[in-house]
Amino acid sequence: MASCALCTSRNGSLRKCSRCKTVYYCNRECQKLHWKTHKLSCFPCQGISATKLREHFPQPLKKDLKSRAEFISRSLKEIHLCVIDELFEHDIALKILAEVKELHSSGIFQDGLLSGGKTASEDEEKFTEKKIRGDKITWLEGNEIHVPSIVKLIELVDSLVISCGELPDGLNGYFVEGRSKAMVACYPGNGTGYKRHVDNPDGDGRCLTVIYYLNQGWGEDVGGKLKIYRPDDSNNIHVEPVLNRLLLFWSDGRNPHEVLPAYFTRYAITIWYFDAEQRRRAKQLHKFETMRDLDVEFALSDVEAKRKERDMTEMKLKEESERLVKDLLSEEDINALSALIRHHPDPYEVLNGLGIQSSVQEALLKMLVKRE
Repeated sequence: MASCALCTSRNGSLRKCSRCKTVYYCNRECQKLHWKTHKLSCFPCQGISATKLREHFPQPLKKDLKSRAEFISRSLKEIHLCVIDELFEHDIALKILAEVKELHSSGIFQDGLLSGGKTASEDEEKFTEKKIRGDKITWLEGNEIHVPSIVKLIELVDSLVISCGELPDGLNGYFVEGRSKAMVACYPGNGTGYKRHVDNPDGDGRCLTVIYYLNQGWGEDVGGKLKIYRPDDSNNIHVEPVLNRLLLFWSDGRNPHEVLPAYFTRYAITIWYFDAEQRRRAKQLHKFETMRDLDVEFALSDVEAKRKERDMTEMKLKEESERLVKDLLSEEDINALSALIRHHPDPYEVLNGLGIQSSVQEALLKMLVKRE
């Protein structure tokens, strides 16, 4: 049910913001008081039809972590979802897509399960499930060495969620300290989709759903949009699954949604984040004993600690490499190397040919560049 963006009242006289038509207010005074905050994400109609408006999402003004986190927190609070386009540089997005396609071609994807975790072993049951959900999936922990670009995506999403939680407004009162594995999904393109559903209808602990889309050259004719239903059904939102788009939304009944039939191979990566208290209660009640892959939970504090430990190790290795270069090479050696690589298209090839260890090549090249 819709509520006032300022006071959260749910009385029957709520009215939409006339500019963006996505936020509700119970009276003019609440709208005036909230304008300073809301104007940062209020997208004007400017003569665009209601249908077209829903396909254009406001974006954060800056791409740094803090600005994006503030934008996400504000948007989730106001309209219960957030879309960020161009999450990465284009070449990184293509690397993520290439890794997903490689996983798909390896044959490890399996039929997606319904929320209850049914295995659908009987043919009739399996047919019924396929009519509801037609994707193929696999799961990643976020530390796999064979998919470094996907790992980079997971790390960025973790950092965004952690940063949101550290803001004064936080994440709607949720205390997020864990996440699921990342679900890599493919709809094979034969008109399959996923019927209307709620990710967390009965309190299994999931509070935030995050989806990264990977569909290059997407067009209206191929379908596969995510349709998010609104209470009055007149302002439902359609999210195009375009390459390099990140979608975040609350996992509970505020965002019933469905994947519309896709007539192309549709790729996406989804991560769910858990509210600590709801997750604890769910475990006590054994609400999701059969939700196999969601049972594997990763504490964000552990993820962040391991990441900092890795970064510290890399920094120490870098410092040690720079020290070795300075200790082992004379001024004459450095000048000779500089002359060798100056006009070579691949400096690393030169260093490899000279038998210089890969662990010190980057430090050496940085030193040589500084001398130019």
